[in-house]
Amino acid sequence: MSRLPVVIIGAGAAGLMAAISSARAGAATQLLDRRRKVGAKILMSGGTRCNVTNQAVSERDFNASSSPFVRNVLKQFSPEQARAFFAEVGVELKLEPTGKYFPVSDSATDVLAGLLRSVDAERVELHRESLVTGVERYETGLVVRTSTGSFPAAAVVIATGGLSYPETGSDGIGYRIAAQLGHSIVRTSAALTPLIASPALHASLSGLSVNAELRVVSRTKT
Repeated sequence: MSRLPVVIIGAGAAGLMAAISSARAGAATQLLDRRRKVGAKILMSGGTRCNVTNQAVSERDFNASSSPFVRNVLKQFSPEQARAFFAEVGVELKLEPTGKYFPVSDSATDVLAGLLRSVDAERVELHRESLVTGVERYETGLVVRTSTGSFPAAAVVIATGGLSYPETGSDGIGYRIAAQLGHSIVRTSAALTPLIASPALHASLSGLSVNAELRVVSRTKT
């Protein structure tokens, strides 16, 4: 009997890295994404330049309920390891004064291309335009149901993002799958939101980036 594969839902940054890591660990790996063009948020990040890591990262940089948990996660894949990985897949990085690493080309497209090259090299099966509708658990494993068929799995990795940008695939499906499998879900609240400016006043400033601090004061009594 052949081994069941690891099935990863979502081919964004997390899903691509999970697929590469899974395949390198020796597991047959399948990667599913609802879109034809994967990695949409990679291409948008860092103003389309994609900052892939920082010179230094610690748990203090994250607003999390458990600092030890974040610290342990960061230890599993340090900034040094991230830089070595991208060098390996042909993406040369540069350190900017902000402490962030960007591709030398200043193009997020090169970051995505490097990840996809590694996915191909590790023989990961990438299934595009495959919308996941649910995951079912059986004694022999799991089955991922999609718009293009069913995928039996030894393990499933949910890498669909949160609710930040439905057009890119981050529409909350991951929460629904996790709840379906019996996980408890912490109530979500907005963390990313656009600031809508007046076109007449600000159109000429499009594309400019500045260091800024935004302070929000609430006068609502609780």
